[in-house]
Amino acid sequence: MSDSRQDGDSGAGAGTGIGQILVIVGLVCVYGVGAYWVSVEVILADDQPWWLKIGLPAVVVGTTILFVTVLLQRMKAAQTDKYTDVKD
Repeated sequence: MSDSRQDGDSGAGAGTGIGQILVIVGLVCVYGVGAYWVSVEVILADDQPWWLKIGLPAVVVGTTILFVTVLLQRMKAAQTDKYTDVKD
């Protein structure tokens, strides 16, 4: 496989990086707002069982913590990747 950064076309590499950042930021915003709205609606509803009022926010918070943890680990690993100079 040919990497565009090896061919001297740094514009394509920068475009890919910016695209990935925009997708991640967009997904985080949509996920965060959607999870917030659903959690608030479930918590404030009087006809929902107690286990749903506690369970849904717990799932949302747990998933958020896992996502942030994995994202930070991947960002740290990308900075210290010893295989960046390996060519196809």
